[in-house]
Amino acid sequence: MVGIVVVSHSRQLADGVAELAEQMTQGKCPIAVAGGIDDPANPIGTDPVAVMSAIETVADDSGVLVLMDLGSALLSAEMALELIDPDLASKVELCAAPIVEGTMAATVAAASGLPLSAVKAEAMGALAAKLKHLGVEDEAAGPAASQAACSDALTFEWTVLNPHGLHARPAAAIVGALAGFEADLTLECKGERANAKSLNALAVLGVRKGDHIVLSAAGAQAQDAIAAFAALARDGFGEDVNAPVEAAETEEQTAPAPSAVEGAIVGVAASDGIVSAPAAFFTVKMPEVPARAFTSAGEETRRLSDTIATVAETMRAQSAAAKAAKDKAKAEIFAAHEAMLTDPDLQPKLLAAVEGGAIAERAWMEVMTALKAQYEAAESAYMRERAMDVLDITRQVMLALTGEEDAGVDIAPNTILFAEDLSPSDTARLNKDTVLGICLQGGGKTSHSAIIARAMGIPAIVRATGCLSEVTPGQTVTLDGFEGLLWTAPSDEKAGELEARRTAWIKERDETLTRALEPAITLDGVHYPVQANIGGFADVEKALASGAEGVGLLRTEFLFQARAELPDEDSQYQEYKRIAAAFGDQPITIRTLDVGGDKPLASYPMAEEENPFLGHRGVRMCLSDPALFKTQIRALIRAASEQPNIQMMVPMIANVRELKAVKALVADCRTELGLPEEQAPMQVGIMIEVPSAVLDAEALAAEADFFSIGTNDLTQYVMAADRGNPQVAELVDYNEPAVLTAIRMTCEAGKKAGIPVSMCGEMAGDTKVTETLLKAGLSKLSASPSLLPSLKAKLRTLSVA
Repeated sequence: MVGIVVVSHSRQLADGVAELAEQMTQGKCPIAVAGGIDDPANPIGTDPVAVMSAIETVADDSGVLVLMDLGSALLSAEMALELIDPDLASKVELCAAPIVEGTMAATVAAASGLPLSAVKAEAMGALAAKLKHLGVEDEAAGPAASQAACSDALTFEWTVLNPHGLHARPAAAIVGALAGFEADLTLECKGERANAKSLNALAVLGVRKGDHIVLSAAGAQAQDAIAAFAALARDGFGEDVNAPVEAAETEEQTAPAPSAVEGAIVGVAASDGIVSAPAAFFTVKMPEVPARAFTSAGEETRRLSDTIATVAETMRAQSAAAKAAKDKAKAEIFAAHEAMLTDPDLQPKLLAAVEGGAIAERAWMEVMTALKAQYEAAESAYMRERAMDVLDITRQVMLALTGEEDAGVDIAPNTILFAEDLSPSDTARLNKDTVLGICLQGGGKTSHSAIIARAMGIPAIVRATGCLSEVTPGQTVTLDGFEGLLWTAPSDEKAGELEARRTAWIKERDETLTRALEPAITLDGVHYPVQANIGGFADVEKALASGAEGVGLLRTEFLFQARAELPDEDSQYQEYKRIAAAFGDQPITIRTLDVGGDKPLASYPMAEEENPFLGHRGVRMCLSDPALFKTQIRALIRAASEQPNIQMMVPMIANVRELKAVKALVADCRTELGLPEEQAPMQVGIMIEVPSAVLDAEALAAEADFFSIGTNDLTQYVMAADRGNPQVAELVDYNEPAVLTAIRMTCEAGKKAGIPVSMCGEMAGDTKVTETLLKAGLSKLSASPSLLPSLKAKLRTLSVA
């Protein structure tokens, strides 16, 4: 009897399909599954060895039919055929039928004793009944239909407005928006075509500003894919298309060679500033391909897949951390690196290299070296600079494959860093208090390392030819990031001029910071406190230097994350007290633990939820575990008894009942500690993030000491649109009338009850809407420290009365 094998990325899916098939045939048909991979942390995937084992389990002279879900399942099945005995492989057929319907039809046919060819034919026709019932039988899959689908593909045309075209970051946005659609998607530009789900293919396509592009879509979700792409295009593919171009490619390509300057090495200005300091050198080392024996195609492929998945997860975490810190530049770069690393076009190339006998490390280097060469050969100077991103990714995976330690960037303090080039990941790890300047012999003004240097405020020049040979370690030099010059032997007159310019630059910078330290008072004389959102003590110094008048949001998750055990009461108390003390008598708003299914903790396992944003998160989770919650509340009360500037803020409150339950726990903790309110005053406020809290704001205001609007969550809940889903990104906009109405309603309820209403969401730092927020009735704003100077400057230009 013909055996059936079900191959899926998910073990649960494979088992479920097999269970249904066995029920239909009463177990008469031999069926085996190869689902998922043996990795509890990352169980989704396929394993060629598991597929081979499944085939051998159900094989006999009648043959085996293998059905697969998608992507690497097909590759794993093909590899399994190369691993098994050739005689057995000749009796195995891979089937393109849909995995559920195909398996049902195939098992019934096999149980009836039909030969392999007939079983496969039954599987391929499995959709016929459904198509006929739905009246779409003419759309049945087949060669002719496929050709028709291609000729009748939906298209969307667009003229690219992005200053640097579709470089890595816009390409990553496209891949993120389109990857989930069941459709064949192709982007065409100037006669060249690329897979629209492949970041590398898009990037190498070399689309520039002004180029006309056409997206073609065919398949079940073609229309939805077109709509998502159109929305993304109109939003500039995630970029501000009107932003000033930092370095036009045409200028870089056509600019004459810089003239020699006596006493200086000529480069390209990349980040403003003037600094004098000793030189320190840094060299990036790529791990060597180890001299080890080839194991098997399956083992080498699994090694590659597991390592890539691990590195991609690290990049994802880096992007999320940068996004949480409001560091948009780093967040976008790490996200682009992740998309580049997980590009679907890499997998078949790696598989081909392994099948050719290359060990995992050799296969990786061969494929990535070829990809780097593609970027280096691009017509666009901007795209050529992305070759360093490929090198960065290549090195990170090689470090993981070989187990070598990453030395990182370790240089003496108060020096200027010299290197051939710096990877974005190395640049991101720099300490700006240690590295006073950066001088690169390679690189470019629009390279990701230069972008990060500017974001960090580190003066930098690139393309400083000869800087590595003409400068010696420890030699004192002066780097002029305004002019792109590295002075090694300036005349006395030039040295005096440089020092005067440096003094003027520092004075202007310090005046800007000093101005930020002053209160923000509007033209009509109203003082609006501007506070900082911080994620731990490490952010305190930057917040104070940026002019924060207290903390509008202290995220306490930093105490709970990345640790095996929950923090005890005393460690929390000590940390809250330490942060509050740093701000003197300025108010410190400490948000209680805000985690849930979407933000898991290693120290506190939580069940997975189908919709975590609407699930057991925030105060809901805390109230369900009074011991956990009371530990934090007791720590807050104890800290407030010594630092009366502390106030407690509760996230995700949906109704008055929840707030009263929190206040009852606070009362219990006070009794346990012997610290009544008059002895340890601590206001208890809530975040307004849930629509029900807006609609019941007046009742909540009667119980709360203050409101703080969290616009990130409030926007997604009001608009019923997941802010992490690119397909509905256009809906997650705090400028939507419904969101603005919710803000006004909250402010009105707070004013009526006589309690202050602040805002600590992303919207609070957006100076384009500051006037709107003040007129709505907000009494203070809290944002990322880096945004406070500009926010205060904006407030000083407004008249709200």
